[in-house]
Amino acid sequence: MKKLRGGLVTAAALLLVSSPVPAAAGTGQPDTAQVCPEIVVLAARGSEQNDHLDPTSYSPEAPWVSNGYEAESIRAFLHYAEARHREQTGASLLADVQVLGLDDSVYPASLPLPAIAERGENLDMSRTGSRVGEILRQTPAHVIAGDAIGGLLGGLESGINGTMGYVDAWEERTGCHPGYILIGFSQGAVVLVPQEPKLKERGQLVASLYLGNPLHPLVSAGPSRSDSLNYCIDGDFACNLTSSTGRTALANGGGVHDEYFGAVDGQQREGDGEVADRFAGWITGYNPQT
Repeated sequence: MKKLRGGLVTAAALLLVSSPVPAAAGTGQPDTAQVCPEIVVLAARGSEQNDHLDPTSYSPEAPWVSNGYEAESIRAFLHYAEARHREQTGASLLADVQVLGLDDSVYPASLPLPAIAERGENLDMSRTGSRVGEILRQTPAHVIAGDAIGGLLGGLESGINGTMGYVDAWEERTGCHPGYILIGFSQGAVVLVPQEPKLKERGQLVASLYLGNPLHPLVSAGPSRSDSLNYCIDGDFACNLTSSTGRTALANGGGVHDEYFGAVDGQQREGDGEVADRFAGWITGYNPQT
């Protein structure tokens, strides 16, 4: 059964659970050969983005390769931000930035929902209803709902409560104590938002960027912050759920939700440059002494 990737039902995303998850165990003495970055991008991928986990180098001048768990949407943004900054300044943006994705040991990014349509199909209401009927004949609605809610809440619980243990284990292993820029896509944003006060208390929070954040209606109602940005593209049901965006997502394999920074079609949007420039400013303006 194919699953809906990247999407997250906004109401379910608000169910932030709080039971404890054991912190990741340390791995012995720090690696004294490790070159420590000034900044780590701590990345959390979107729902069901578990296929394209390719370790990636974002700058030829950086000694690090990601673990791949940033997945395709955040990967597309980082490539775009690096290329844009190099074009504008002639310098690498990510030369001293390591990308560390939350792997499936702490955050499985689960939302096991069947996909009604393939991307680009653009089903009409009649065909959408027919597809729904076919799915329900194969699997009862209560089973689909139970699997989806169980997978979603279990993954959120693990990610929300286990991320700082994951960070601590990485720092213990490497001996590094960098500043952190949080980047979360879709469900990944829900996991990372609660990490902000913990990293801020430790003096390690540089900034946060959330793409397609299901919590967007809540955070956008609060005061704006120079060190935080939520980016919701027009038509994305995950961060702007309406009857129109919901119908489009059902009939078109998720709609535009997976299209941030050209991750699917290679096309950029009007707001992409501003987001990349804000991100670049956080990096170039970072002073670990302050």
